[in-house]
Amino acid sequence: MAVSYQFLPWVRRGLTVALGNPDNLGAQPLLPARASAPVGVTLAGPNAGTQINPLQMVLHGPGDVIGIDTRLVLRTDPKPHARNFEPNYLAIVDFDPPDFPWMLTPAQANADDRLRPWLVLVVLDRARTGVPKMPSNGPLPTIRITGADVKSELPGLGESWSWSHAQVVSKAVDNTGIQADLQHDPASNVSRLVCPRRLEPNKDYVACVVPAFEPGRLRGLGLAEANPAGMATLGPAWDTNVAADVLLPVYFHWEFSTGPAGDFESLARRLRTPSAYKNTPVGDALAEVGTAPMRVDDLLNGSTPGLEATMEGALVPLSYTPGAPPNGTQADSLAIIVNTPQENVVNPVGNGSTNAAGRRLEVKPPMVGAWHARKHQAAKTEFGKHWVADLNLNPRYRGAAGYGAEVVRQNQESFVDAAWDQIGTILDAEMRFNLTRLAIEAQRALKAKHFDVLAPERLLQVMGPALPRIEALAGDGTGFKIGGQTGSLGGQIDRSSLPAAMVDTALRRAISPARRSLRMASRLTRSLEALPTQTARYVGVMAQASKKPAAFSVNAFLPDGILSTKAFDTVNLGGAPGRELDLSASGLGRRFTVDQVKQITAAAGQSADLLKRSGVPELKIRTGQGVFTDLHVERFGLLAASAPTVQSTDWIVVSNSIQALGGRGVEGILIEARRESGRLQFSTVSLDARSGGVRLDKPVMRAFDRLRREIRTPDAGLPLAGIKLGNVRMADIRKFDTAGVFAALPVNALVSSPGAALLNFALNENFEFAGRPAAGRVLPTVSLTMPTVLRDRDVLQRYAVATRGTQNAWRDAYAVSRVVVKPVDFGMTGAAAIIRLRTQPEATLSARLASMVSVSNLAVNTTNEFVAAHLSLTDALARQRFMIPALFDRVMAWPKLPEALYERLAKYDKNAFMPGVDDIPQDLVMLVRVNQHFIDSFMAGANFEMNRELLWRGFPTDLRGTPFQRFWGRQLLGPAPAYPLIPLDDMQPMHLWGAQPLGNRVDPIAGDPDRVALLVRGQLLRRYPNTAVYAWKKTSGADTLLKDAAGQRPDGAVELPVFSGMIGEDITFFGFDIDHDQIEKWCFVLEEQMTEPRFGFDVAEPVTGQPGLKRRAVLLDTLVKLEANVAAPLYKNYNPYKALSWTNVDVQPGAFTSVANLVQVPNKPFASFPTLTTTPTAAEIAKALLQQPFRAYFIGSDLKT
Repeated sequence: MAVSYQFLPWVRRGLTVALGNPDNLGAQPLLPARASAPVGVTLAGPNAGTQINPLQMVLHGPGDVIGIDTRLVLRTDPKPHARNFEPNYLAIVDFDPPDFPWMLTPAQANADDRLRPWLVLVVLDRARTGVPKMPSNGPLPTIRITGADVKSELPGLGESWSWSHAQVVSKAVDNTGIQADLQHDPASNVSRLVCPRRLEPNKDYVACVVPAFEPGRLRGLGLAEANPAGMATLGPAWDTNVAADVLLPVYFHWEFSTGPAGDFESLARRLRTPSAYKNTPVGDALAEVGTAPMRVDDLLNGSTPGLEATMEGALVPLSYTPGAPPNGTQADSLAIIVNTPQENVVNPVGNGSTNAAGRRLEVKPPMVGAWHARKHQAAKTEFGKHWVADLNLNPRYRGAAGYGAEVVRQNQESFVDAAWDQIGTILDAEMRFNLTRLAIEAQRALKAKHFDVLAPERLLQVMGPALPRIEALAGDGTGFKIGGQTGSLGGQIDRSSLPAAMVDTALRRAISPARRSLRMASRLTRSLEALPTQTARYVGVMAQASKKPAAFSVNAFLPDGILSTKAFDTVNLGGAPGRELDLSASGLGRRFTVDQVKQITAAAGQSADLLKRSGVPELKIRTGQGVFTDLHVERFGLLAASAPTVQSTDWIVVSNSIQALGGRGVEGILIEARRESGRLQFSTVSLDARSGGVRLDKPVMRAFDRLRREIRTPDAGLPLAGIKLGNVRMADIRKFDTAGVFAALPVNALVSSPGAALLNFALNENFEFAGRPAAGRVLPTVSLTMPTVLRDRDVLQRYAVATRGTQNAWRDAYAVSRVVVKPVDFGMTGAAAIIRLRTQPEATLSARLASMVSVSNLAVNTTNEFVAAHLSLTDALARQRFMIPALFDRVMAWPKLPEALYERLAKYDKNAFMPGVDDIPQDLVMLVRVNQHFIDSFMAGANFEMNRELLWRGFPTDLRGTPFQRFWGRQLLGPAPAYPLIPLDDMQPMHLWGAQPLGNRVDPIAGDPDRVALLVRGQLLRRYPNTAVYAWKKTSGADTLLKDAAGQRPDGAVELPVFSGMIGEDITFFGFDIDHDQIEKWCFVLEEQMTEPRFGFDVAEPVTGQPGLKRRAVLLDTLVKLEANVAAPLYKNYNPYKALSWTNVDVQPGAFTSVANLVQVPNKPFASFPTLTTTPTAAEIAKALLQQPFRAYFIGSDLKT
C-alpha cells in the first residue's frame, strides 16, 4: 500500500501563531532574541463583547535552551555507528513534534514561506574536528572547528530555512485537510533537519545538532551572562566568511562512516546480463560455466587412452542437459572394479591363491550406496533405471560422490563429535526399536488368539472405550464423515440408532459373569452364561434398526407397567390355577401362580379399554362468531372492578352475549349491572356521526339474574329505543372510529335508568374522555360500553387456521410436535473390520514409538505442529531425527547432522561446486540450472563415507543411515510467537530411494528436480544482503508484468526462492521452482527494502574504476517525453529531480548544496528541464531531494547464456 508523504516548509502552533514580526533571514537590523505576543480576553455572558486590554506575553527564545530531550529524536539516517553509509545520500535527523525546529524561533514566516529553525544539523569530518567533549564548566558537550576549517566544515546559515521541513502522512489536497491530519494523527507526523553536505566515500563523520543563533550558542556554552549584547539579538551562531575558531554546544550527536561510492540503485544498474557479452570470450566462458573437461584415468579407458568426460557442478548452464550416459568403455571398466567385492563374497578364495573361477582375491574400491539400496552389483543395462548403476558406472557422478566423501574426510572430526553427542539418544532409540519389535510379535499373537476370534457384536463391546479414538476409515479408503472430516467409530455410533450404552464399559461390567451378584444368582438359575450371548445378540438387533423401525418409534412408546406389561407375554399360563411359575428369567424373584398372573393381565386390559372409551374431551372453538381481543378482556376487568355483583366467572356470560348481539349494523354494546338485584343486562347502542349523540339502539336485548340464568321476560319500565344517553365531542369522533369511542368511554358514562343525566364527553390532556357524573351520587346500576367483536373476513379466516392447530394439539398433544424417527443402521461387520485393521500392532506400536523418539528435538507424530502442518505422514517420517522405518526392514538409528553441505563443498573447492565460477565477470546476473544428478551423487558419497567413518570409530551403525539430508540449507519459519527457523531436509533417506534413476527420483521432500537458480555477482547483494529477490510472471506476449485490474500482483504471479546461498564473498544464488524451459514467461526482480524517506541525488556518472551505469529504460523514456512535452499538464505532477545525479547539480564531494544549485541545475539533462521556482520553499526542496526505493527487473530470456 502506497504511503502519501506531504512536506511542509514550517509548522507553528500555540502562541507562536500570533507572532507579528516576519523572519528577515538574518538581514539588518537583527530581530530581537525573544518575541512577544498580545494576549487578550473577550467576555461572554452578561458582559458579552466586552474586551480586556491585551497583555504582551514574552515567549522563550533560542537563548533559553540548555539541552533537548533525546527521546524527541525518532530517527537518524544513517544510524549511529553505521559503517557503510551511501555517500550520495544526505544525513538527516527526525523529531517527534512536527513544529520542533521552529518552536523557539522568535518570528513568523516571511512572504516566501521561509522561516529559519532555531537549531541545525551539521556533519563534520571526524579527522579534522574530533568528537564532542563535555567541558568542565558548561551544560552541554562542545565541539571546536578551527578557523581554517570553518568554510569547509560548516554550512552557511543564510539558507538554514531550506534544510528543515515537516512531514505529514496525508492525502489531502488543501491546507484544511493537511491541518486536520496534523492534529488527528500526530504519531505519523515528524519534523526533520537535513545537512546539505555531500558526503565523501570511505570517510568517518560526526553528525551534530547545534544552535543556529548566537543566543543559543552562548547559552549552551554557559556564557550568556557574560555577553548580554549577544543575547539581545538574533545573530547567527557562526559566519563562514570569518576565519576564526567556532566553538559550538551540541544538543545531540552520533558517529558514522561512509562506504565506497554507490547506492542500491547504482549497484543494481551496473548489473549486466549474459547478452552484454555475446560473441566475446567472456560470453563463451559463461556458456560453459558449471561444466569442465575431466581427465579420466587410462585404467578406465581400456584400449583408447586419453578419453575424457565432462565434470558437472551443482549449477550448470541452462542449455546443458545433465544425466548423459558415460562412455561404454569407461562404464565396463568401472563395472568390473565396483562389482569385484561382491564377487569375492559369492566366490570366496579358499586355501589357495585363486577362487573357483580362477581369479585371485582383489581389493577394489567399494560401491557407493550399496548398503542403502541392499544392492552390491551394477550393470550397464540398469542405466536410467537404478541410481546405484547411474552413480557407480559413470565417472562424472562417481567423481561427484568422491567430492562428497572428501568433504566428510576434511571435516570428519567435527562431524563425528556431533554424532557422539547424540549417542545416548541413539542407543535409547535402538532399545526402543528392539522392545517395540518384541511388543509387536507379542501383541500379534494375543490379538489373533483373543480378539480376532470374537464375533463383531462382542468385539464392539470389548473395544468400547477405544471406539472414540478409532477412525471410521476402511482399508479401501471409504469412511464415515462428520462435517466433511473422517469421524470415529464412537461418533458413528452416536449418529446411529444403536444406543451408545450398548458398548459402554459400565454395561459390560454389569453383565459380566465374573460379577459377584451374578455369580450368586447363577447358583439358583444356572443360566448366567447366557447373559453375554443375549447381550451380543441384542447389540446385533439394535445395529440393524431399519428392519424393526417400530421398536424405535418414540411416539408409540409406552413404558411397560403403566397400563399393561409384557413381562408375562412369553409365560405359559396353562395348567392348574394354583400352579407356581418361575419368572426368574424375567428378573422377578417372587413366584406367582397362574391365577395371579391372569388377574394382572386382565386388569391391565380393562385399563386400556377404559382409556379408549373415555378418550379426551373435545375442545369447542367457535371460529365464525367473531374474535375477541385483549381490549375486550380489559374492559370486562374494568366492569368487574367497578360492579360488586360482577365476578370473573361472568366473562362467559359477557362474551357469549357480545357475540350473540354483535351482528351486522351493531356499533356498540352497553352492559349494565344492577347493584341490588345483581341483574346483568345487555343493550345495543349507536353513535350519531353528525351530532355526536349516543342513542340507545335496542334496549335490554339479553338479561341474566344473580345466578346468571337468562331472563326470558324483561322487567317492565324498560327504556324506550332511540332515547339519547349522552354526547361526544365531534372533533374526538373524527380522531377515532366508533369502536374506539365505545372502547374508551369511562364507567357509568351512559346509563339507561330513567332520570339519568346526559353527559358531554371530550378528551382531556391525558387522552381520556372526561364527563363523569357529579360526586356523591350513587347510580342504581354500573354501566360500561364495549365494542363489538372483530368480524373482518380476513381476520376470521386467519383465526380459524390458527385455532385448527390448537384443536389438534388438544386432541393429541403429540400430534403437532410428533418426532419422526428414522432408524439408522450401524454396519457391525464393517466396524469390526476397521477395528481389526486399525489395531494392528504394526501400526499402533510404530505410531507409539514415533511419539517417544525425538525428531530434531521434537516428537515424531502427526500432531506435531512443525511437521503435520506442512508435510504428509510419509514426509514426517522422512524428516525425523532418528529414522523409524517399517520394522520388518530395520535400519539402525543414525545421528542427524544438519549441515548444509553445499557450504562445505564451496569452501573446500568452489570450482568443484560450480566449475568455471571464477570466469564469471563482476556485476553479472544470469540464470543457471540446478543439477540434481550432481546433488544426489554428492550426498550419496557423503553419507557413504560418513557411515564408514562412524563404523571405524566404533559408532553403532549398519552403514544404511543417512546422517546428511541437507544440501542447500533450506529453512522454514516456525509458528508465533518465537518464529524459530526450522531446518528443512532436501531429500529422503537413501534407503527409501528405491529403484529410481539418479537425478530424476520421485522424492516428496526434494520436489521437482527441474529448477533454475538466479546467480548474481557483484557488490549489490554484499552491501545489501536484505534485498528482496523474487520472480514475477510476465504478461503473455509482452515484456510487461502481470497485474490485475487494480494494478496489483494476482495470486500465483510471484515465486519466492526455495533456497539461497553464496559462493565466495561476492557470488549469491537463489533457487526457484521454475522449469528451465519456462523462464521466458518470467521476470526476475531485485528490490530494495522499503524504508523511511531518504534524501539526496543519484550517484555521479561515471564512477572512477567502475563500469558506466545502465540507464533505467522507463526513466529515460519518461525524460524523453518530458523534454518534448515539458509544458503539458500530464507532466505537472511528475518529479523530474529524481532522475538527477550529483553531476547534474554540480556539487563536489565534501561541498555543501546551495539553493542556487537546486534552482539552476547547472548540468541539465536538456535545456528545457523543469527546475524549481526562483523562490522555492523548504517543502519544494525536500520533494526534489526525496529518493525512492529502487526495483530492478530482468527478463528471463535475457538471463540465458
